[in-house]
Amino acid sequence: MKTENFVWGLVLVFIGLILLLDNFGVIDFYWRSVWRLWPLILVVSGANIIFSGSNSKVTGAISILVTIAALAFIAYYGTQYRGNEKRVWTWKYDSDAESEKSKWTEAASFSEPYRNTIRRAELNIAGGATIYSLKDTTGNLFDADVNNRLGQYSLQKVSRDSVEVLNFKMRHNDRGWNFDDKDANNVTMKLNAGPIWDIKLETGAGETDFDLTPFKINKLQVKGGAASFKLKLGEPADVTDVVAETGVAEIKIAVPSAVGCKINVQSGLSSKDFKGFTQQSDGSYITSNYASSSKKININLRGGLSDFEVDRY
Repeated sequence: MKTENFVWGLVLVFIGLILLLDNFGVIDFYWRSVWRLWPLILVVSGANIIFSGSNSKVTGAISILVTIAALAFIAYYGTQYRGNEKRVWTWKYDSDAESEKSKWTEAASFSEPYRNTIRRAELNIAGGATIYSLKDTTGNLFDADVNNRLGQYSLQKVSRDSVEVLNFKMRHNDRGWNFDDKDANNVTMKLNAGPIWDIKLETGAGETDFDLTPFKINKLQVKGGAASFKLKLGEPADVTDVVAETGVAEIKIAVPSAVGCKINVQSGLSSKDFKGFTQQSDGSYITSNYASSSKKININLRGGLSDFEVDRY
């Protein structure tokens, strides 16, 4: 039997089995998750071309092993749920005095269902040149609406111990985009108010507007370069830790006046405006009710040439 015929027969058997098992509900196979793996077709075809000219059993076995490894990877990747995602491509024409250019924009929506058993959740966000907004609640665990023309977003969920971890990240397209154009992407997110949240945001040039008052935040970490962050925190279940690491950025944080708050700053060149706070001998800033408050917010600010502002409401 020719190795090439055996290999492609193996591929057809694999596809047939996946379709059969999926149709009978034995497995859930997400076909849209594997479309990015199409280069594996080239790998399998190339291996067959390389080894098809030899009658050696060793080369034939190598070709079969390459095919089996590729199919196993596809099977694993296709059965991993990556969130509900809907994408719509639209054509947007922008015209200005300096240049006239046409740009593709993509509208996409992402969601992750909520279960009543979820007590803690972690949201990791990564992507530059984006305006992020988070203000509303949702019946799902997570919802996001995206309008973008720089890169594509993906949503992946991982269950780690008793925590649901959501990774919402942008993969840049290598097409010579100008990533200084922070208006290129707009992302509007919603969270479920049930779980206690850890949120981490990494962005380059962009804007962030998070109204987190409806949510219980355990830890909030933001990291950015030439970015603008506007964060409003609600009362924590116990303690909320906020960490902000920036380059040249503007950070405005609002905290409830009923909650004790402490600020630590590691920056020699940044401007500071902390209304209602008293500086301590160790260089930190605290509110008058910090020691007596049962609920606390601890803020750690680290920046280069940044503008830090913390206000109470």
